[in-house]
Amino acid sequence: MGVDISGKNPILRSPKPEINWDDSTQEEKDKYFELNDAWNEENPGNYFRSNWWGWRPLVVLIDMANHQYDLGIDMENFGSNDGAGLETQDECNDLADALESILGDNHKLADDDDTIYLVSGAWVDLDGRFLDSEISQKLTDECDTHILYNSFIAEDGTIAQPAHGTPVWKIRAFISFLRECGGFEIW
Repeated sequence: MGVDISGKNPILRSPKPEINWDDSTQEEKDKYFELNDAWNEENPGNYFRSNWWGWRPLVVLIDMANHQYDLGIDMENFGSNDGAGLETQDECNDLADALESILGDNHKLADDDDTIYLVSGAWVDLDGRFLDSEISQKLTDECDTHILYNSFIAEDGTIAQPAHGTPVWKIRAFISFLRECGGFEIW
């Protein structure tokens, strides 16, 4: 489960590939997926998706940008799938500019694989396995912030990180989406 974010008036550089699923061979279907992936890269303002584990830290960044740059975004429903979003390309450009500034000002978010984590009580090991609730609660209690940029080492030596994390490359993909979406809706 996650969020599907649709551009309201995206810049489209070419027609979207089409296929008749009922009459297509597996080879034709494979080719369609290849063409569709290329089309999505060429048209980043059409669609952006994230699972909830990655979307929640991105919403925190959007909220930080909103307050820091006085964007006036109504964030009330950014955490649900009900069509909330931004109405205009100008609003999206302002948000994209603010997110780029936040990335540029934070040396902890310099490389594509750097990650921003949201401390919300759920913790995982480096293999993505959830830690037991007692360890998770202790790690959460030890944090003096809701945002982290690195892992913790639990008492037993386990390297742990909050389950909600978004890498810089995903934030940059969202910025690319913002630059060309013409407003958006979160579904």
